[in-house]
Amino acid sequence: MAALAIYVFRARPRHSVNRWFAAYTATLTGWVLGIAGLHSGMNPEVWSRATFLSASLIPWSFLGFTQNYPTPGSWPPPRVLRASFVISTVFAVLSLATPLIVHDIAVTPDGPTREPGPLYPMLAVYILVGCLTPLGVFIGKWLRARGQARAQLQYLGTGLFILGVGGIGANLLFPLLTGRSPYSWLGPFFIAPLVALVGHAIIRHRLMDLRPFINRGLAYALATVVASAVLITISRWTIPETQTFSLNAEMLIVVVVVLALLSSPSQRFFSRVIDPYLYRGRIDHASALRHATRQLTRLMQPRELSATLRQILTEAFVPESFSMSVLPSQGKALEQLSEGAPVGMDLQTLVTLSTDRSSPMVVVVNPAGETDARKATHDALRAAGIEVVVSLGRRGQLLGAVLLGSRRSGDAYFGNDLAFIESLSELASIALENALLYQQRIQMLEYSDRLLESLDSAVVAIDISGRITSFNPAATKLLSLMERHRGALLDVLPSEVGWALAFAAAGFWQPRDAEVTIDHDQRGVLHVILSTAVLHDDEARVTGALVVVTDLSAVKTLEKNQRRIEHFAIMARFYAGLAHEIRNPLAAISNFISMLPDRFDDPEYRDTAVRLLPIEVARIVRLADRLRLMAPSEGGKLSVVALPPLLNDIVAIHSPTAQEQRVKIFLQCPEELPKIQGDPSQLVQLFVNLLRNAIEAMPDGGTVGIEAELLSSRTTGDRVIVRVIDEGPGIDPAVRAKIFEPFFTTKPSGTGLGLSICQEIADFHRARLTLFSRTNFGGTVAEVEFPSPPADPTR
Repeated sequence: MAALAIYVFRARPRHSVNRWFAAYTATLTGWVLGIAGLHSGMNPEVWSRATFLSASLIPWSFLGFTQNYPTPGSWPPPRVLRASFVISTVFAVLSLATPLIVHDIAVTPDGPTREPGPLYPMLAVYILVGCLTPLGVFIGKWLRARGQARAQLQYLGTGLFILGVGGIGANLLFPLLTGRSPYSWLGPFFIAPLVALVGHAIIRHRLMDLRPFINRGLAYALATVVASAVLITISRWTIPETQTFSLNAEMLIVVVVVLALLSSPSQRFFSRVIDPYLYRGRIDHASALRHATRQLTRLMQPRELSATLRQILTEAFVPESFSMSVLPSQGKALEQLSEGAPVGMDLQTLVTLSTDRSSPMVVVVNPAGETDARKATHDALRAAGIEVVVSLGRRGQLLGAVLLGSRRSGDAYFGNDLAFIESLSELASIALENALLYQQRIQMLEYSDRLLESLDSAVVAIDISGRITSFNPAATKLLSLMERHRGALLDVLPSEVGWALAFAAAGFWQPRDAEVTIDHDQRGVLHVILSTAVLHDDEARVTGALVVVTDLSAVKTLEKNQRRIEHFAIMARFYAGLAHEIRNPLAAISNFISMLPDRFDDPEYRDTAVRLLPIEVARIVRLADRLRLMAPSEGGKLSVVALPPLLNDIVAIHSPTAQEQRVKIFLQCPEELPKIQGDPSQLVQLFVNLLRNAIEAMPDGGTVGIEAELLSSRTTGDRVIVRVIDEGPGIDPAVRAKIFEPFFTTKPSGTGLGLSICQEIADFHRARLTLFSRTNFGGTVAEVEFPSPPADPTR
């Protein structure tokens, strides 16, 4: 006991618990030593007085120890401790120096005897009160304590119970009632469990659950008694000479029974039969860990993992609080996943200071066992009701933390409990790492979905069988896709987009930045640019294809406006040139008119005027014709126009002139051709310009064909096509890109405005004008494609 007192004191001499434990153990040691000296028979007077001296100091040291164990309390106050010390010191001095306590001490064959002094009853009452008062302090602390503190008080309560039943009864109550001390030698043996249990609770931070230990011990003791009694009874019954059955034989039977109970078969029997009865209602750590393993191996997000851990730990320990935090990535603060965390506390700092490592670790909050910053951290955790800190980490990286409050039952987290939590923290760390990766994947997918939703470009994906698997909202607007088209084949897409996806998925061709036109139900012909990509799986096998289609309508509108601006700039220069050209003949005419009064009768003047004035007037007429050709097409008004009579009239009017140039005009136009929306005068100008270009392209004569037809398509609807076909030399590829530019011409006397005006008229009618060479027969085809005609109620 003296060695234990010195060991505990030297371990932490600054802690009040260690100091008071050393003082309490020292007084008990003096009491035990006095009893041992008294029973030795040498100087019984001295040893007896030394025993009472130590016993007088026990209430004071016991009260001080209870006030500070396991944590300092508010009662008793310092003045009560001082008063107890004074009273204990007085009784100690009186016991040592006067016969007022005891006298005439002697050792007889029946045990030590003594004569009580007049103050002996007062000392007995003081010792009883001095033991009952700490017992009251202990009960009050035990009712308020939780967790480790409650477990440590359980150790103290167990030791007090043993001491109260044995030590006080044998060394105080029995001598007080009989006047003799025959059993005083038993007292020290009852002190040893108290000192050992309390010393264990102070030294060990991971407390052993005392109740299963006691239950198992009682079970073994009971089994030993029963088995020994049965065997001894059987032996006495089978052996007739009972006097030959000595005490040594009975002890031998007891020893054999004890050894048998400690053997492996008996241990297995206790584990299988006795333990389930003794530990019923308590957690089965192995079964709970298997259940937790099944729950934590499935894939889940961090918040779901937090709820699962809460459920597992609540079923096992029923903590007063549970909180879990995760560290999404390095450099970020811990993110709180559940309620119940300490408010206003820097959790990351607390976890770092309390664990000092990023691998899974379980730390029991114990401010008394820490110093400096770690002590302040543990004090803050204890003030917040936190009993256990579990850090979750993988590969040297802190991933999160779990904070557990005290158990609602008041029990501590014992060694087996902490071992279970450590094993659970390993599983939880793996599950948390997977959960964070899963959360990142979900976030990436959500980001991709939001990115696709925010894109103005249409995105369509297909599988290897050519069925549409997904598309974004822009595809519903640009490609007229709907939810019912998911899983449909490629033929629901515009043909240009469908073929591009088919080629990409088959590996024949992967279009990139290809500019094409598609037909939209409401917006008509749209210019788009598309790019494709091939989709692969983890084994690099082709699983489908993806296309991105971007609407170029805005770009085309800008280009058209830019061309219009350039056209206006050219027109400005053209008009300035026309003004200059008109001013010259007008100036000549004005000069002739100004000389008319003076030279009217001059023959030379009249001859010159007759010869020059018609020339100047012809120049002005030609300039006026050129101005008429530059009339803007926006001035027209759309109405319902029947193309067959309009084309027949054009052919009838221009056939005679064409025949003079050895050109024949043939018209192929069905009478049932649908009507279109257009301006008749502008359409006449459009077809006449195309017809003139075709005639002028054949100076040696030939044939010009005018064809009109209706084309129907499931994706683009009905289209009316008019073609003007000549047998000329065709279009030179070198000038193909410039044929629609104003003032560009290959004719010696051309103005370069014909095709430019035709393009403007086609744009005004939302039609598409294209010129291309005939590959088989030579010549040029001018094709005008008008949009879908409106429904004709007369048909």
